[in-house]
Order: sequence, then C-alpha cells, then structure tokens
Amino acid sequence: DEDDRTMGELFYCMIDELADITFHHSLQILVEAMFESVKEILQPTEEQMERFTKAFISRLPKYMQEALSPSLVA
Repeated sequence: DEDDRTMGELFYCMIDELADITFHHSLQILVEAMFESVKEILQPTEEQMERFTKAFISRLPKYMQEALSPSLVA
C-alpha cells in the first residue's frame, strides 16, 4: 500500500526547490558577469567597486538580495 498523495507531495516539494536553485544560480551568474564586465571596461578602484556593489544590491528587491551569495554582498 502506497499513498499517492505522499509521492505527489514529494514531487512538488522537489520541483519547487529546483526552481529556487535555478533562480539563485542564474541570478549569481548574471551579477558576476556584470561585475566582471564593469571591472574590465571601467577599471574602477577597489573602493569604487565596493561602492558600486553596495549601491547595486541595495536597489534590488529583497528576495534577490537574499538570493545573492554573501561574497557578493560583503
């Protein structure tokens, strides 16, 4: 005897978690690519880059800020 509701519930939990992982990973890739492009083209000082990073992240919606890794936020 198997309860099909349990299998379905597990499926939906896994799909939801996978969507979160995909979003987090995609956001991380985009932000890192943007920062690397800024560094390459504009060649800012370390202080300017820190200011840019903080200003950029502060303008993002809260859920996006929380999705970024601590290494970018720091």
